[in-house]
Amino acid sequence: MKRVEESLLSTDYKKHIQEHGSPSPFWEQELESLHFVIEMKNEHIHSLDKKLLNLESVVGSRRALPVERNLLLEEKVKILQQENEDLQVRTQNHLVMARQLSEELLAARGALEKETQLREQARREKEELLYRVLNGGDGSPFPTAAGEVPLMAT
Repeated sequence: MKRVEESLLSTDYKKHIQEHGSPSPFWEQELESLHFVIEMKNEHIHSLDKKLLNLESVVGSRRALPVERNLLLEEKVKILQQENEDLQVRTQNHLVMARQLSEELLAARGALEKETQLREQARREKEELLYRVLNGGDGSPFPTAAGEVPLMAT
C-alpha cells in the first residue's frame, strides 16, 4: 500500500513539475519533509490500529471467558446435582436393604431359638424314653433333678 501511495505521489509530483517547472530546493526539501511526516503518521496510525484490534480481542476474549466459565460451571453443577440424586437413591436403596436384612435376621434368630427349643425338647423326650427303656418301664416318674439322672453315653 505504501508503494502505491508513493507511486501516486511521485506521479503527481512529476506531473506538477512538468506543468509548473522544478520547484526550488527549499520547496523540494519541504516536500520531502512532509512526505516523511505523512509516512510516520501513517505508521503511527497503523500501530494504533493494531493496538486497538489487540485490545478489542482481549476485551472480547475477557467477555467470552466469563460466559464460557459460567457455562462450564453450570455444566458442573448439573453433573454434581445428578451425582447427588444418584447417591440419594443409592442411600435409600441401602436403607431399604438394611431394614430387610434386619427383619430377616430377627426372623432367623426367632427360627433358631424355636429350633433350639424343639431340639432341647426332643433331647429331653429321648432321655425320658431311654430312661424308661433302661428301667424297664416301671412307670416311675422321670427324674428331673440333676442328681437323679444317671450318667450314660447317649
